[in-house]
Amino acid sequence: MRSRTVRTLLAGTGVVVALAALSGCTKPSPGASVFSGTVAVNTEAMCWSDTADAIDSHTCAEDMVASATSGKGAASVAVVPGDVIGISVDPAVADAGWSPVIGGNPIVQAPLHSTYFRFTYPELQPLPEGGLPLMIVAGDANNMRGIWAYVLTPASE
Repeated sequence: MRSRTVRTLLAGTGVVVALAALSGCTKPSPGASVFSGTVAVNTEAMCWSDTADAIDSHTCAEDMVASATSGKGAASVAVVPGDVIGISVDPAVADAGWSPVIGGNPIVQAPLHSTYFRFTYPELQPLPEGGLPLMIVAGDANNMRGIWAYVLTPASE
């Protein structure tokens, strides 16, 4: 009887360990990369909804977004005015549609559905000393699916 209790206990422990291992295998959020000159910075989304449902304030806290757009905790990309800046997103992001937003202003009229977009940073427009926020927003204004945050910073020429 004692060996039966030990086997049951071991089996129960094995199930708990297996469930814990499976819960650690969560699917990572899609990535996005920003390129400028010879520098490329790849990050996962600050928040992402795997379903077509929009993200909500509980999933992606407003203070986290505010912190990222102010340059705190966002990935930094050094840019020289006149440089081409490239943005590459995973196919899941392209399927959802996405828009690059610089300093709070979208730089495209409608969401993009390609995995790559590039633009030239204006040659005569110096970057502010603290940098300029660049956000990649997946989805549209009515159904935001994900957010990535970067800061475009002045590079030494």
